[in-house]
Parts: sequence; C-alpha cells; structure tokens
Amino acid sequence: MRPFRVLLTSFSVSTLADGLTAVLLPLMAAAASRSPLDVALVSVGRALPWTLLAPVVGVLVERTPVRTVLLRAGGCRMAVLGALLVVLAVTGPSIPALVVAAVALGVLEAFYEVAAQSCTPSMVGPDKLVAANAKLTATELVMRSFLGPSAAGAIASLSLLTVTGTSAALYGSAALVMLALPAVPPAASGPRRHIRSEIVEGMRFLRRDPLLTRFVAMTACSAVAYAAWMPVFTLYALTPGPIGLTSTGFGLAMAAASLGGLAATLLTPRLPRTLSPMRVLTGAVVIGTAALAVPVVTARPVANVAALMVYSASVVTWNIITVSYRQRSTPPGMLGRINASYRALAWFLVPLGPLLSGVVGTLLGLRGALMLCVAISAAALLLAPGAHRHAGALTRATPQEDIHDRV
Repeated sequence: MRPFRVLLTSFSVSTLADGLTAVLLPLMAAAASRSPLDVALVSVGRALPWTLLAPVVGVLVERTPVRTVLLRAGGCRMAVLGALLVVLAVTGPSIPALVVAAVALGVLEAFYEVAAQSCTPSMVGPDKLVAANAKLTATELVMRSFLGPSAAGAIASLSLLTVTGTSAALYGSAALVMLALPAVPPAASGPRRHIRSEIVEGMRFLRRDPLLTRFVAMTACSAVAYAAWMPVFTLYALTPGPIGLTSTGFGLAMAAASLGGLAATLLTPRLPRTLSPMRVLTGAVVIGTAALAVPVVTARPVANVAALMVYSASVVTWNIITVSYRQRSTPPGMLGRINASYRALAWFLVPLGPLLSGVVGTLLGLRGALMLCVAISAAALLLAPGAHRHAGALTRATPQEDIHDRV
C-alpha cells in the first residue's frame, strides 16, 4: 500500500473508535452519576490536553519517527480502554476512572492527530495537499460523526462493556495498520534542545508568518462563536423553543449538518481552479456567519437545518485550505510544533464561549445570545483585509522533502 493510503486506512479505523468513545464516555458518566458537573468533568478531561499540552506534543512528535508515534498512540489507547474495561467489569463505571481515561485518551489523540497531520505533506507532495486533506476530512466526518455515534448507540443498547471492547479493538487495529508504513527518520534533525526553546521557536515562526497569525485569530473567532452558539441554539431548537424540534428531530438535524461538511470535502479541491483561495476563505467566513444568523431571522425548521448544513460546509472549506497552507509553508522539521501550537492558540478561548452566551442569554434572552454569537463570528472579517494583502502566499508552496510515494 502507498504510505498515504496506509495513513488513511489507519485514520479511518481510529476516527471510528473516536466516534464510539465520544458517545461511550458520556454514557458511562451518566450511568455513574446524575450530577451535571461530574458528566462535564469527563468531557473537559478529553479536551483539556489540547489546550495544555499541544505545544509539547508537537515537539515530541518531531523528535520521534511518525510510524512509532502512530503505533504507540493506537496501542496505548487500546491499553487505556482495556484497563477501563477491567474497572467496569469489577466495580462498574466511576467518575474518577472515567476522568483519568478521558485525559489519557485526549493526550494520545493529540499525539495521533498531530503526527498524522504533520506527515501528510511528505506523503503526497504540495500539489496534492488539498485533495489529501479533503480525503482525511471526509473520512473523519463519516467515521466520527456518522458511523461512530450510530454504532455506539446501537451497541450500547446491548452493553457498555461491548462498546468499550469494540473501541479498544479498533484502536489496536489502527495501530497494526501502521506497521505497513515505511520506517523513516524523525522530522527533527541535529542536536536536541530544551523543549521550551523549541516551543518558543515554533511560536516565533507562527508570529512571523502574517497569514498564519491572521488565520489563528480568525479561527479563534469562529471557534468561540460556534461554542457559544451551539448551547443556545439547542435550547432555541428543542421544544418548547421557537423552532420546536423533538430530540429525534434535533439529532437528525445535526446529522444533516455533517452532510453539508461532507459535500464541502468534494467541492473544496475544485474551488481554487476558478477562485483565489483567499476569496474562498473570506466567502466561507461570510457564509458561515450568515448561517449562524438564520435562527435570529426565522424559526422555520427547514431553514435552520439548511443553515446547519451550510455552516458545516463553510467550516470544512476553511479547514481544508488553511491546513494545506500551513503544511506547505512550514519547514518539515517544525510541522509538529506549528500544527499543535496553531490548534492550541485557536482553541484557547473556546471554553469562554458557552459561559459568555449563557450569561447573555440569561440577561437578554436566547435571541440576544444568538446575535452576540453572530457578532463574534463576524469579528473574524475585520482581519480579512490584512490576510488579503498576503494572499499570494496561499498559492506559493515551500518545497517539502518527499520521503514517501505520492497519493
């Protein structure tokens, strides 16, 4: 198998396991405790490593052969769920055990995803990066958003132990697939320096690139806006809210949103042939912001489901193009740090989103909170003129060393 196909196969299996565990952990937490705080702790534990440890993960990924990182990440996730399976069988679900497992899975997920994103350029070459990232994004949407949660729900009706065992087996299989990847040396070469020095070097690189700095800020605006918008929209959409969806209808609406993203993975690689990448990115922000405003304008279910699909498509389009630029413009020996630091910076303020919209929603009502979210998303457009001044860089690729076959 060609290296990228090996990676894509492993990524498919791994993200299917991610979709299973995304449903499994909250279900276990709910079985262990009816406290909203306890359930939230498990969710926070899964996300926290990206904020706190991502830059360190980036350095370590660069120092280690990519096959080793991906093998160990899959094998260790299988071990974590295996240990959790033993705890479940002996004592039943407990919040402390679930928090520990969630944190461990979050750390290992960071290693796996940073390594996968960082090795893609050397596997496919700069001319095929957009197509490769579209394939990875489509795979993630299908496996993590569709098949994973659906399968978890079906299997959980039989036994939580069965879901845990299935997830562990999938992570182990994802690791085994990586044995087919050729062994290559780590991206980082030369004498090792202190981790802090390498993190600082990566941050300086981000700061010096005018497009990357603006993309980080624009991504942060969009991420905070959506994190603030989603809890409010949930209340707005579900009965007795104005849209009036049932729980089943709401679930179908969210599934439909993923379809919009999936369509974007097919369309985005073709867009730069007729439009400049920067125009596509600006359009994605404008269209995404408009989609968030739809519930403020109308409570019609069809219009709001369409808005969810459009918003998902805009986010996927943005991600594919900006990730591809980041991979092309970064030296191979710094990709781990840049990918990890970019994500950590872009998501750093995301936890404030739900808190902010919750306060505003309490004071001004749901419509007022939704309007605030639209304003935060629109703030990203203030950075667009500066990004347009450097738009030429989006079509210029820094040569990468091709150590693998092409896609």
